[in-house]
Amino acid sequence: MTYGSPEDNRRLDPQTINRYFSSSHTVVHLISQSPRCELHIEPSTEHMELHGQVDSSRPDLSQFENIEISFAADAAGEYFVLRIAANDMWYAAYNFIARIVEELQRGRLLADAISRGLTEYQLLLRSRNLLSAEKQVGLIGELLLLKYLCTIHPGRALSSWLGPEAEQHDFSFSEFDLEVKTTRSERRIHRIGSATQLEPSLNRPLLFLSVQVTSAGDSASALSLPALVDEIQTALGTNQGPFDDYMSNLGWRILDVESYQHKYMLRSRPNFYSVDRSFPALQDSTLRRLVPNYAHISDISYRTDVSHLNSVAVPEPLSGFPAYARTLSGGFDVSI
Repeated sequence: MTYGSPEDNRRLDPQTINRYFSSSHTVVHLISQSPRCELHIEPSTEHMELHGQVDSSRPDLSQFENIEISFAADAAGEYFVLRIAANDMWYAAYNFIARIVEELQRGRLLADAISRGLTEYQLLLRSRNLLSAEKQVGLIGELLLLKYLCTIHPGRALSSWLGPEAEQHDFSFSEFDLEVKTTRSERRIHRIGSATQLEPSLNRPLLFLSVQVTSAGDSASALSLPALVDEIQTALGTNQGPFDDYMSNLGWRILDVESYQHKYMLRSRPNFYSVDRSFPALQDSTLRRLVPNYAHISDISYRTDVSHLNSVAVPEPLSGFPAYARTLSGGFDVSI
């Protein structure tokens, strides 16, 4: 799929880059006429390439893990291919490429243009300290549930969300606590960050909510972090302040919104599980009894697969959440 002529010195907007990455085919965009440079976007691998005319310089990118350069030739002559792993940072990667093209248009050699682009790109990432892809996916599930709770009672919704306060569990209700985990895997495989995360509090049942998402294009049912944040802010109204503080503590900044344009949709019905003796979890209380010198072990994290477990009945006030989620999913198979 090829798009037409560029407008000189005008960068593409985040919505256009997001649309390109949502395509089912490789997208080719002519980003500069002189020198001729083409932007190639591979949605399936989340890679971005810059194709352009070679010059006398030969950039050395061997120290970089997600950026590489190669050279090829066709009937028009030799050309370079600068390949970048965008990894959910589509617009930041595009801005890096756009800066290189602008330097080439100023007459700089390729090696110098890449060096200047890298300096700006590294400063951008360092100053923004963006949420990792894993944290972004995790927030999708928590905010989706929070959005649902706002439809019941906005004030109580915010008070039940403990995640941003770094409590042991994500949500706390009158009769139980809840841990929410979101995965992009085809199976319900979730990363657990500590031995206390799935440790029930004394005399408090602990439930586990498994949310599965997958990448979405321009589907009307697509979810994105900026949209969820905006919708929750609207629902909270005058109670928005504490929510904004919570998000800020998590590393969310409005200036970074263009870097969070990835869209998701629900892969399956969100399922609730009881964290009981049959639940596959490492728990601090058990490890203390069984592991010698356990106090000297730190930074425990692991992945658990709950695909084989039977889900439990959805308790109040969450009984309407599966049906609510279905309205956002484009109609998943509730039998999954």
